Amino acid sequence: MRTRPLQLAVVLIAVALLAPELALPADAQTLDDLDDAERVVDALEQQLDDATAAYEEVWARIEQAQVELDELRQQERAHEREAAHAQRMIGQQVRSAFKQGAGATYELVLAAEGPQAAVERAALVAALQTREGIRIEDALAAILRLDQTRQLVLDREESLQELQAELEARAEELQERLQAAEARASRIRSLVARQRRIDRGPQQGIYACIFDSAYRFRDTWGAPRSGGRRHRGTDVFAPMNHPVYAFTSGVVQRHSRSRLGGIGLYLRGDDGNVYYYAHLNSITSTGAVGNRVTAGQLIARNGYTGNASPSAPHVHFELHPGGGSAINPYPWLAAACF
Repeated sequence: MRTRPLQLAVVLIAVALLAPELALPADAQTLDDLDDAERVVDALEQQLDDATAAYEEVWARIEQAQVELDELRQQERAHEREAAHAQRMIGQQVRSAFKQGAGATYELVLAAEGPQAAVERAALVAALQTREGIRIEDALAAILRLDQTRQLVLDREESLQELQAELEARAEELQERLQAAEARASRIRSLVARQRRIDRGPQQGIYACIFDSAYRFRDTWGAPRSGGRRHRGTDVFAPMNHPVYAFTSGVVQRHSRSRLGGIGLYLRGDDGNVYYYAHLNSITSTGAVGNRVTAGQLIARNGYTGNASPSAPHVHFELHPGGGSAINPYPWLAAACF
């Protein structure tokens, strides 16, 4: 098999067209966004498969070219031996003719018994001389052809190796992009796994429990507190430094720090409500003021700052519809967490 330049061009064009820029969703909030991310991963995986197949095809062509080259070199050596033998034979003839003189051929012919024998001898001498000449010309022509073919195969082998290097670079790039896309999709999967679409009276949209595991809470709205106060939220208990997530999508409105609430965070949801987190141990960079966050996105870490007990780290969670007075958040949390 011989690799035609057109085939190489087709492969090069195919490689150049691999891996078009595929954008991942900027803000993952719903299962649709997860589907988009997974479609990107699937497309990149297919492109990686295509690049791998082209890579393997190039290697096969390189191997085939090497086999052809080895065969041509063997043929070249055989023809070189044949040409060398023919050249020795003609050299002997030249030396013999030189020693015998120009009349040697005529003497050989005249020594024949009768005209017919003389004609036959003359024809035989001419045929032998012509045959040796043809053998040498053929051998030299074969060497020339083989030299040209060998150079052509070497050139094609070099081109194939360059193409293989290009494919390796493309495959490496695709692998990096694939890993990035898979990491992004993994984050989105984790995010979406925490989300829940709720259609319950005033609670409409996508929500997520503020903890993803090892939490417990009950309805303590209105329970007595020190100083004659009443409980105006729901205490959600979880391990120290446990991740705290955005209850719904929205914008971090402000942070606070007080004797009672400790480190606090206010989230204004897209639903128009304000959600207050108290007793946090820390606020993550994603929970910075002004940041837009997605339901289920990490915004803080659980703690016991303020008047909470170190033996029971928890988030005091409040719900302020429209930013106004607090109402019992338990039904909203229960819908998102249970």
